[in-house]
Amino acid sequence: MAVTTLPRTRARRAPMMVTTLPPLVLVVTVLPLALDLLGNVQSAVSLGGAALAAAGLAALALAVAWARYPRTSWLAAAVFAATASLAMRLAGADVAPILSLLAVLAVGTGGGFASPTHDFEQLLEDSAERGASVAAS
Repeated sequence: MAVTTLPRTRARRAPMMVTTLPPLVLVVTVLPLALDLLGNVQSAVSLGGAALAAAGLAALALAVAWARYPRTSWLAAAVFAATASLAMRLAGADVAPILSLLAVLAVGTGGGFASPTHDFEQLLEDSAERGASVAAS
């Protein structure tokens, strides 16, 4: 009985990328919270309209980012929370700032505030090379 083996391909996997958001999207995401805080501290200033516009802009920016990286569940959660915050602001509910905070927490938990580094790619390449050297010996 003869056994044949197929040669290994020289193809490499595409490098895994850590999903980070552009700084403008991060600023737009935090803006409704800043306006809510300013409205609470300075009760004489009415920022309801500006916070509503900022929440809509944040939901739109996060939705565009999610369309770019559709496999990130944390970004989907942030879009959902930002959209719910916008809907609650339109309805006049007091829970809208909490939902904006939830959107920022979803972005932070997922790593949207992390700086892009190549350490993760280097770690994967080193572990692949160690695995190949172990298999060869």
